[in-house]
Amino acid sequence: MRGFIIKSLAGSFYVLNNLNNQIYICKAKGNFRNQNIIPVCGDEVEFDYDKQNDFAIILNVLPRKNILIRPPIANVDIGLIVMSTIKPNFDFYLVDKMIISLTMQNIEPIIVVSKCEFIDDNQKKILENYQDAGYKVILTSSYKNINIEEIDKIITNKKVILCGQSGVGKSSLINALLKENNRQVGSYSEKLGRGKHQTREVEFILINNSYVADSPGFSRLDLNIDIQSMPRIFKDFAKYANNCRYATCNHINEPDCAVKEAVSKNKILEIRYNNYLHIVKELKEGKQVWRKK
Repeated sequence: MRGFIIKSLAGSFYVLNNLNNQIYICKAKGNFRNQNIIPVCGDEVEFDYDKQNDFAIILNVLPRKNILIRPPIANVDIGLIVMSTIKPNFDFYLVDKMIISLTMQNIEPIIVVSKCEFIDDNQKKILENYQDAGYKVILTSSYKNINIEEIDKIITNKKVILCGQSGVGKSSLINALLKENNRQVGSYSEKLGRGKHQTREVEFILINNSYVADSPGFSRLDLNIDIQSMPRIFKDFAKYANNCRYATCNHINEPDCAVKEAVSKNKILEIRYNNYLHIVKELKEGKQVWRKK
């Protein structure tokens, strides 16, 4: 039989059968550990079920089209980067890191702004820059039911991961899409300046014709990519990069850099260029670099 893992918990894998839509709680085949195979949520698998003993086992993990390490999830089509306008405040630096992480795995990044009724002019200006660069940005409010149907249409027949800090509104968005209020919603800590964790594990939830995975909230995201790939990931840089003197320009110290010129003329927002410089520095030093918020 074939199916895909919708949840893993304490060494058990909840596999949805592709044919009968039943869920089987499976164990992994014993020699997976020797083969360095670790099944994760989203994996397409072959499994066998012993009805007499009520026992199911995963026999094979099929090739993945992509995988994220944190959170561990595979075969994702869309990443909804959820950021709130307030409490916690919008973190454009984290947005850019998430865009890089998703793009490197050929996952479409879409920026979802929650609590949009509180958006300010500065946030609007920066978000317009993302839109001009070619990223999809959707302003939403789960409380006021703003643009929830638009998200529902975009994710139809897709596997989706919600990315973002705790308290930004991921669980509220799921409740709004489900048109119910069963999922526990995170709260915001004034003392810590961030949301409190509610989601404990990665799990796909069937929402209409889509499978959506909420992920444990996080404010740190480690990247493991080639620095030379970075300039090509920032879409707003690509508009000008062909005019740089060097084809391999990293847009940092090189002369006659069209990207740096675009920044000086405010065609590329300085905040995004500074994000780029900080992320490159992180990659070079192999650790998170302090930045002024």
